[in-house]
Amino acid sequence: MNLSSAMIDPRSQPQNAPASTLGAAALALHYANVIVLIEKLATSAHLMDADVRDDLYSMLTTSIKAALRARLKPYGKNLAPPAHNPALAAEWTAAVRGMLERLAPLAHNMIRWHSERSFEQQSSVPSSGILLLQTLYFADQRKAEDAITELLVGLNCLWRYRLIY
Repeated sequence: MNLSSAMIDPRSQPQNAPASTLGAAALALHYANVIVLIEKLATSAHLMDADVRDDLYSMLTTSIKAALRARLKPYGKNLAPPAHNPALAAEWTAAVRGMLERLAPLAHNMIRWHSERSFEQQSSVPSSGILLLQTLYFADQRKAEDAITELLVGLNCLWRYRLIY
């Protein structure tokens, strides 16, 4: 028996994730792409236009869309541009930045892990050593959806105030 073929590298093989996780729901890579797009929009004012917002919205799952509609409903009644509130803008800027500081590395690792795994299946090139635990794979689905919804509410606030950090 060849030991090298019998051993499983935990970096390249998905593990059985609990039912409540993004990995079990097959949403880890999808949500990673959503988070990376939010990160790009939050840091690049020139990318914020209606088409990009529509593209982002089309990437959202039904549950996130419903939560987002509920969270943004109070803002939708007032179509006038909001009065500039520096304190509120600073709070949302800090909140979005803080959430992205935690989520973006996991999202980038998820995308990198997935692409390396796909590449490894085609060749014998070793991976960079990203562990599945360093990705969104084992993230709780409900908490991840809540965090993405909160990011989107913050992004909406930043867009309404035209404040991109």
